[in-house]
Amino acid sequence: MKVILLQDVANVGRRFEVKEVPNGHALNMLIPRRMAEPATPENLKRIEARSAHTAAESAASAETFADVASRIEGTTQTLAIEANEQGHLFKGIKAADIAAFLTGQGFPVVVEQVVHEDPIKETGQHAITLAAGDARATFTLAVVAK
Repeated sequence: MKVILLQDVANVGRRFEVKEVPNGHALNMLIPRRMAEPATPENLKRIEARSAHTAAESAASAETFADVASRIEGTTQTLAIEANEQGHLFKGIKAADIAAFLTGQGFPVVVEQVVHEDPIKETGQHAITLAAGDARATFTLAVVAK
């Protein structure tokens, strides 16, 4: 049976691909779990339109990120936050906090683009990397006490 995958499925294929799968696998697992739908002409047209729309959004997002990366590369951004006398922060700064701070500073980024695993817990200079696909940008986040 030919199906259109609605999400990535292990050992079958990637999202929006048209695949030939055994009837039982399609009817008992993929279609009931909304992982795929039958490859009818109407569904094929709808999926082509959706994938074209997704590709256009992806291209626009990549262009926006390239602009942000070129503007922020090598700069130092200063974030003032509550800290004690020893320089320890009362609240760790996570990737979501960094994304919100950068967006407020005029660098629109999403959490997924911030590559920083451990929360920042002390004042000082911290190297932060932004990544989207193959594009990367590194800047310094200067965390200072209020």
